[in-house]
Amino acid sequence: MSIPSGFSPPLARERLVSALAAEPPRLDLAALAIATLAQPLLDAPGCLHMLDVLACRVQVEAERLSEKGEVLASLRALRHVLADIEGFRGNEDDYHSPENSFLDQVLERKLGLPITLSVVYLEVARRAGISLYGVPFPGHFLVAHDAGDHKLVMDPFHHGDILTEHGCAELLKRVAPQLKFDRSMLAPAPVELIAYRMLSNLRRVYLGREDCERGLAVVDMLLLLAPDHPGELRTRAALLSSLGAYRAALKDVERCLALSPDAPDRDRLEMTARELRERAALLN
Repeated sequence: MSIPSGFSPPLARERLVSALAAEPPRLDLAALAIATLAQPLLDAPGCLHMLDVLACRVQVEAERLSEKGEVLASLRALRHVLADIEGFRGNEDDYHSPENSFLDQVLERKLGLPITLSVVYLEVARRAGISLYGVPFPGHFLVAHDAGDHKLVMDPFHHGDILTEHGCAELLKRVAPQLKFDRSMLAPAPVELIAYRMLSNLRRVYLGREDCERGLAVVDMLLLLAPDHPGELRTRAALLSSLGAYRAALKDVERCLALSPDAPDRDRLEMTARELRERAALLN
């Protein structure tokens, strides 16, 4: 089983573990660790410096607008620098490009997914002293400021638009119409969850392209964050089997059986386990 040229799963995993082990966990470094999958030689210091420079510009703009109210002025300054001046925006023309999930590419191209653009907003805001947190909104990541009795929500994908709760409810109708809006949808997302969701997006891209090797590398990282996730274990087992790694696939299937003895698909899992044992035996 070969690793695709230019792809570096071991380095990416190592850097992700280090980023999440920091106190507090480092979102910027976690996002760059994920980007390392595709670009092991990426200029991480250069990316961090770019975030620093953007934050300085936001601070200057916030001071200029401070007479309009400190919190709102800061958010408007953040939006003005990132969306109006720098042009960070959602990549609606090529939404499923893997580059949209890599922070270094987003900083260079100023195009990305809701979640990677949110990482830019969050990390620039943190450096500029603006209180902002990630919102794992269904189908469309957002960022928000908790103003006590209400929340000020921003949509980095759509030019940093500031949304009311009504605006969030309207957004939900577009991105996940089967759900009903609830304020709990605006709860903060920890760094681990943001990293998991970034990797989930990348997994969908690679599996949609039937790129099993890259998909497997991403699923490995997802299982690094959630070792006993039954869905990811099933996905990895299927990928490993398709690549001829029957013994490794069998371990994941057996792990699924041990974790969920009453799983609705237990009969299917047991049949898959038998087939994998037979295939592995033929390799001897």
